[in-house]
Amino acid sequence: MLRLVLSRAGQAAVVVAVVATMAFVLVHLAPGDPFSNADDPSFTGAMRARERTRWGYDKPLPEQYVRWIGNLARGEFGWSHERSRPVSDVLRETLPNTLLLMGTALFVGVVAGVALGTWQAARHLSPAERASNLLTIGLLSVPEFILSLGVVALFAGHWRWFPASGMVDPAWHESFSAVGRAMDVLRHLALPAGTLAALTAAAVSRYHRTAMLAVLPEEFVRTARAKGASERVAVLHHALRNALGPLITISGLMLPALFGGAVFVEQIFSWPGMGLTMINAVNGRDYQLVLAGVIVSSVLVAAGGALADVLAVIADPRLRTEA
Repeated sequence: MLRLVLSRAGQAAVVVAVVATMAFVLVHLAPGDPFSNADDPSFTGAMRARERTRWGYDKPLPEQYVRWIGNLARGEFGWSHERSRPVSDVLRETLPNTLLLMGTALFVGVVAGVALGTWQAARHLSPAERASNLLTIGLLSVPEFILSLGVVALFAGHWRWFPASGMVDPAWHESFSAVGRAMDVLRHLALPAGTLAALTAAAVSRYHRTAMLAVLPEEFVRTARAKGASERVAVLHHALRNALGPLITISGLMLPALFGGAVFVEQIFSWPGMGLTMINAVNGRDYQLVLAGVIVSSVLVAAGGALADVLAVIADPRLRTEA
């Protein structure tokens, strides 16, 4: 098991290194620099050239890369020119918000997807199952930003059940009690997390339904029925337990999709997380902040995939000989 963990950790490190290097090259090959978008007319070309020299953007690309790697080795992500503070401070402020959004969406989406997939498998070929299949396929075919706009228009604009944007109510949040502040965050979290959770549940239900349909005809399930177990017990206590193995790997693979969806969702709902921060950083050519966001997201995705592989082996010892 230790060998497997070290192997997956090494693979994750290689993936992060390759992604970070590609991101560095692509960002620096793009036209412009952090000082190209200065709107101040008093910011002259000479001042721009002086700032580029000060921050090392006039150096050859290999030299900039070596310097950047050296800073990363010391735990320094650089300086955010757009926000005029260290990138690490920006990450400490925004990363927890994205983790809250993604963690909530992943948990709710997986639980709902397992429940829906189990229900669909138990009612295979029924009209209700076919209708739910069409619904999940239709949901998966809708882009995240279109679904988000529809959710905002319906639940925030038409029915006014939840706030349309932000993470808290800026006018009243600080005056609430501790419970009130938590509820304020949950109300603002409901729509963005619910949007990502719905997409996650639709994807998970498709995979889990297939896994359940493969397990239900197995001999141990038929034996349970022959011994007098009800259909509910046969499905939930026998088939479901043995169909959960692939779900671990699927949950790990959900992270890249969640990161991609979070970029659009955070932008539409003005959720102050890494997705919204990355969009603003790209628009402002804030190189160091963009690269830090890419590194952090690639670390989380690679770590999630590696953890899913390890947990899958723990859940199914038969995989240990293949790992």
